[in-house]
Amino acid sequence: MKDAVSEVYKSNFHVRFDNAYYSVDKAFLHKKVSIKASSTVVRIYSLTGEFLCEWPRATRKGQWSTNPDHLPDNYKGFTQWNAPYFIQKAQLIGKNTETVIRTILKSRPYEVQTYRMCLGILNFTKKYSNKALEECCKQAIALNKQKYTFIKNTISVVADDLGEAGYHHSTSVKKEPVRGGYVMPPEASSIDTLLSRSRALADQMREEVDD
Repeated sequence: MKDAVSEVYKSNFHVRFDNAYYSVDKAFLHKKVSIKASSTVVRIYSLTGEFLCEWPRATRKGQWSTNPDHLPDNYKGFTQWNAPYFIQKAQLIGKNTETVIRTILKSRPYEVQTYRMCLGILNFTKKYSNKALEECCKQAIALNKQKYTFIKNTISVVADDLGEAGYHHSTSVKKEPVRGGYVMPPEASSIDTLLSRSRALADQMREEVDD
């Protein structure tokens, strides 16, 4: 038996437990709940001990278990996170990013299950440039891999290929040579780039599981 306490996410009316998501009634939005899990069942209680719901335990990472009765009738407009919000943000980046976001929004039985993936993709612009995310999404579309996992595993390689233009201006800092220090030869940076690309390709070949 495994016990935990988790807060019901304001964005999707689910709790996260052991890398999976389980819906809880909308009345418990923002509230913490108690989770008691066996190897096969996940039971969720209020902190006062009231039984709320029961789910078969997820068998894979990133799995979602959703009861539509747990969602408010207007859940798509209930929080700031909804399809129009993510699409509008993506449009500011570019058409490829918009296409990927629209595809992901339709990739799950309930749109609310995709919000965290959409946010994760858009948040890459905190470190990488819009140009890097656009190029990464372009590759995702070409390869029919319009998933958060693919973007996560490849955007650093795309950004490196773009050089300084691949990074957000706040993280793109020119590195001045250290006087008297050892300067790496061009061959070394080329090797680093090749190794980075090899790791990214290896990640892509693994089975993709959306978080």
